[in-house]
Amino acid sequence: MNLSKYNNVFCDSKEALNWAYQHGLHENSLIRSSSPAMLWKSNPNIQHVEARWNVSELKKFQSSIQKFSEDIFDAALSVDGIGREKALVVAQVAVAFQKTLYKAACLEEKDFIEPRLFIQVEGGGGPSGNNMNSPWGAILSQNILFGTVKYMLKNENWSTLNTNGVSYWKRYKLAGIETLIYRVLILIMKYIPSYFFKSELLIPNENELIIEATSSLMLQGVKVTELNTGYAKKDAELNDCYNELYSVVSIVMKKRVEQWTVELAVKPTMLLFENAMIKRFKLFDQLVQGWKRPLARNSKIKQAVLMNASGNIKGQTLAYVCNKKHIPFISVQHGVTVEISKMHGEVSAGFDNSVADIALYYNSMCKKVESKSYFSKSKGFVVGASSRHIRMKKDKLFEKSLAPIVYVSTNLYRGNLGYLISWHTDYDRAKGESNLVTKVLSNLPHKVLYKTYPEDNRRYSDKDPVLNDVKNSNNIILFDKKVDMRYLLSKYRIIVTSGATSTLAWPVMSGKPVVFINRKEKSPLTDEAYICLSKGLFIFNDDEEDFHKNLSKFLSQPISDIEILWNKKKDFRKDMIKNYFSKYEGMAGKRAAKIILKECLT
Repeated sequence: MNLSKYNNVFCDSKEALNWAYQHGLHENSLIRSSSPAMLWKSNPNIQHVEARWNVSELKKFQSSIQKFSEDIFDAALSVDGIGREKALVVAQVAVAFQKTLYKAACLEEKDFIEPRLFIQVEGGGGPSGNNMNSPWGAILSQNILFGTVKYMLKNENWSTLNTNGVSYWKRYKLAGIETLIYRVLILIMKYIPSYFFKSELLIPNENELIIEATSSLMLQGVKVTELNTGYAKKDAELNDCYNELYSVVSIVMKKRVEQWTVELAVKPTMLLFENAMIKRFKLFDQLVQGWKRPLARNSKIKQAVLMNASGNIKGQTLAYVCNKKHIPFISVQHGVTVEISKMHGEVSAGFDNSVADIALYYNSMCKKVESKSYFSKSKGFVVGASSRHIRMKKDKLFEKSLAPIVYVSTNLYRGNLGYLISWHTDYDRAKGESNLVTKVLSNLPHKVLYKTYPEDNRRYSDKDPVLNDVKNSNNIILFDKKVDMRYLLSKYRIIVTSGATSTLAWPVMSGKPVVFINRKEKSPLTDEAYICLSKGLFIFNDDEEDFHKNLSKFLSQPISDIEILWNKKKDFRKDMIKNYFSKYEGMAGKRAAKIILKECLT
């Protein structure tokens, strides 16, 4: 293998690049990469493949996705034979495809006619498989001078989210008696015929609130059954209306593709979209067939379905089958995000209330935001956050950490998997995180634990370059085990985190002082949430002058002084939690059970 004929190369892996040099790639070749590790303090021959995407361009691109998804939905719904659930599938395919369009928009005309090499990596990537490679091979396939080589990664130390090192007692303390009741009764009820019950609740997945609600319903005589589905073995056939559907929605998509890419990129990009549509619609039909089988078994008693995170294709297909069988479909809020995040309109086609008949919420603000969504359908009820969230405040440990401060990082790179929900490239994200470590955390007079985000699906083959900054700091302890932070927070006195994500709820509900970094170009708070949360938390905006200096000064205070300041916000924090995290201080499971019985099972 001789790679010497290529002087312009796409590569996102240091390990793969070193291998390429050994196989003839000239050291002065231009290397184009998206990986922060490749670009980190690198030589001038390695350039950022996303260099054209400044904040202004990314803002324009990301901010237009929500309206685009609504237009796609309307176009799909105008086709005979395409109902609501299928139109939502089209909208979600189109939104998910924006990460491919984003990549295609990085290319120049020369990339389609001049020699180019793509070094593709193979290796374990987590539950979703290998997603470490940008779609250069598919986008540039028409270039006869384009070549691809594959490299098998040698470093395969990749693990997924787990509870290793967390004691059973610790897990039980947070899970509570409701979880124990649920686990025992769900096993027992498998062996009791449905005709002994007047009603049955079917659950395809779990979350904290579902476990608590179903344990309450079981004790009231409702049969709870795990609902499992399998894909149809035979590849599904596209129905008659698909061609008309694609013809209609492709007009909307092509207009957007032409807006953002060079002319030679339009055709291959549209072909990728068509393939994504075909793949998703075949999956839709396979899942529908899979759901029909278990739902056909017990039709003589009153039934309802209760699902967590229902706004995806599994939820859409299940809702489709439930509608045909007149079975009520109930969704449960997955986490606190929609109500605080300024950029989540991008994924509003996937909100729980887009498919459910009834949606159960932690707080009134989430209900308010989702009800205003273009895709809103369901009747909403606020029941409060799960008891596991409420118990966070009661979770005390006698053994404290040597580090009084924990920084809970939310620095998850987009790679080829994530939605945009940001006006930053991955390299920008890395620089921002690095500056926080070197200019703030490493200069504090306190020990700090740096808790990495538990990345389940691998974005890049290289390690996060920010971790080198962490390791080079004398006062920072690195915790990179993939354990959920909810099990760790009780050991620390001050919690620092950033970004309007679901991560924030657990620190807030712990009752510990929370320092929140509002990243204005990466998952910022809504204006309304900012006003409320700034009264209850310590908020620092990363776009303000002297941001690092001011944050460092605040965190350098004696820990007891910060705790005194925190207690002064106590009354404001009660209103904040009630509006944005949990309307009630407990009993959410029983409240949800009561609503499910009244609305669906009687």
